[in-house]
Amino acid sequence: MTSSAAKPTIWGMFKRLCYLIAEGFEICSVQASDGEGYGNGRILYRITNTREAWRLRSEEFHVEAPESKACAELFIDYLHSEGAS
Repeated sequence: MTSSAAKPTIWGMFKRLCYLIAEGFEICSVQASDGEGYGNGRILYRITNTREAWRLRSEEFHVEAPESKACAELFIDYLHSEGAS
């Protein structure tokens, strides 16, 4: 049996947030644990269906503190860029 080193972080929430922003989705909120270690994170965004009605979608993730911080910083940058346009 081999000793297991720390698993590399996938950063799924951060990657998903980058994708949603790049594709033009309206991000409503980003929530993540601000403590150390693992926690839960959530992205809430708006989509428009074929009848031009909008729906809110929520996706949950398991995140570490560095990813939480990166998502928060990206979301703040997103909000600033949306306010400038």
